[in-house]
Amino acid sequence: MRRISSIIVTVVASALVAQAAAAQWNVARFDTDRNRVYTTFGLDPAMISTVGYGRVVPVYGHQFQLTTDVGVVTSRWDTQDFRARLGAQSSLVRWRSVHLTGSATFITRGTENVIYRGFNFGADVGGTLGVYRRRWFAAAETGFDKAIVTHITHSDWYREHYYPDAKNGWYLTGGGTWRSGLTAGVSLGRMELAGRFGTQRTERFNRMLSPMYGSIGVGVGF
Repeated sequence: MRRISSIIVTVVASALVAQAAAAQWNVARFDTDRNRVYTTFGLDPAMISTVGYGRVVPVYGHQFQLTTDVGVVTSRWDTQDFRARLGAQSSLVRWRSVHLTGSATFITRGTENVIYRGFNFGADVGGTLGVYRRRWFAAAETGFDKAIVTHITHSDWYREHYYPDAKNGWYLTGGGTWRSGLTAGVSLGRMELAGRFGTQRTERFNRMLSPMYGSIGVGVGF
């Protein structure tokens, strides 16, 4: 029975760990557009729509864009399947138009179905290396998304049909995903269009049900 519980925890964590389907914005424009409102649409692993706000602040000579956003599954606008994030992005090293960027994001996610209701706290760290100009950018990216702690509430249906002694509560046996891909964007006045596309694997480098991720986004700076 403990093995069954471990499998359920792993499945829940895998469902909750979703790649950050927000478009990555142009760090070369951080000193021009201090504020940004944006929306993104992406596959990660479900189809998710996101709206958010970003603010650029200087910290020890670096321009950091602090962002907050919320996303829901698009197919039914199901608020029971949601994600909320707080993040920071900055250019860490620069040589002419070539930037090495870094990002860190705190994530809260939730999902519910006939078997369980899951809720977790996680974190995502990533980086890019590429060419960033004011009118466009293109870069390679990589990152890791980890479900740190997950709360599971089993349904009555699951208890009746599969495991009557299933325990609700917090679990530290969470999952994680690696990603690698490309990101690019173009600026049209104060509007910025950006996209991402790549592959993803579990933290043990196994294939995922959705091996690809991708997103497109539109941001308006002011």
